[in-house]
Amino acid sequence: MNACVTGRVDAPEMNLDRREHVRRLHRQAPVIDFHNDSLRATMDGDVRYNPHPNAPPRPRRLWQKAETGQWDFPRALEGGLTGQVTNILVPRPRRGPFLPVALKAYRQGIADLEAAPHMAMAATSAADVERAHREGKVALIFAIEGAEAIEGDLDLLHIFHQLGVRAVGLTWMYRNELAEGNWEDTGAGLTAFGRQAVCEMNALGILVDVAHATEKTFYDTLDASVAPVICSHTSCRALVKHFDDHAPSRYFSDEQIKALSAQGGVMGIFFSAGRELEKRDDSALDLARFFAHAASLVGARHLGFGSDYDGGFPPNDLIEVSGLPNLSSALIDVGFSDEEILGILGGNWLRVWRAVAGHESVQPAGKAATEGTNT
Repeated sequence: MNACVTGRVDAPEMNLDRREHVRRLHRQAPVIDFHNDSLRATMDGDVRYNPHPNAPPRPRRLWQKAETGQWDFPRALEGGLTGQVTNILVPRPRRGPFLPVALKAYRQGIADLEAAPHMAMAATSAADVERAHREGKVALIFAIEGAEAIEGDLDLLHIFHQLGVRAVGLTWMYRNELAEGNWEDTGAGLTAFGRQAVCEMNALGILVDVAHATEKTFYDTLDASVAPVICSHTSCRALVKHFDDHAPSRYFSDEQIKALSAQGGVMGIFFSAGRELEKRDDSALDLARFFAHAASLVGARHLGFGSDYDGGFPPNDLIEVSGLPNLSSALIDVGFSDEEILGILGGNWLRVWRAVAGHESVQPAGKAATEGTNT
């Protein structure tokens, strides 16, 4: 049984019956968020989400309940969360360094886990997440957002896998050795090395993540992968009122949502609705309508969530992870059944993770297979 759901579950608009309904859902199965930037944010000092903007950055630790930021172990447990995919690299500085930054973040994550074994544990498999749920802990799953970290070397992909990395986003906003990101779209898509990297990830059982990929990169990746592909965090282009500083390709078209589901993948919807809908008073209910739109196209089976906590723009009643019960309640309000909600909250992620891990017996292509390829 998971830790008791507290935090925002007691919001005034949630009556006693609804609170118990939501608690029951969160106790029944693991709740999994497939994307946040919280590990990087704690190291940088919560530059973006500090209620004291004139104060210097205040680095913190994930095992401490903080006044800054949006996610940590204590608040995750309050929100009824079990599994959290967190980044060890977000390649904002275009010229790096990449590998040292990723390794330092990885070490910080391990140190935070070692400091709080009663609250959290590392997870490298779906079974680990289920164990964390039984023990009332948070399962931390390491990921890379932007494959700059492998520096064009498939051997580093193997090393990251040995360290426990289980999801790799091919791109962030920029072009790298593998593919093009949203801010640099020339129509080139996946490179020859990118195709080799996708095959290697398939063989290792690493989830291939097309968040931040251009449309050409997206379709090239579906074509290259023999395992289901995921998008850890995106949203529905059809509902977006304006694109702000993001290119339209940052959001999935209806056709992309259908293509990803046809290949067996899962789409994580990030916790942003206000700027997409041009609303300043957005709520979990506004966000739930994005889930409803995607479900109208492909059903709930191919949906999950990737909050983008400590990196995104969550609604007012989801401003931190302890507010997760408000999303569960909103999904009820827009008409999802309990079975569908359990899938969205985590079951769909577990299913696709198991499907991808099933390819671990495939012989890796190895470094020799990329000789003579160009990016």
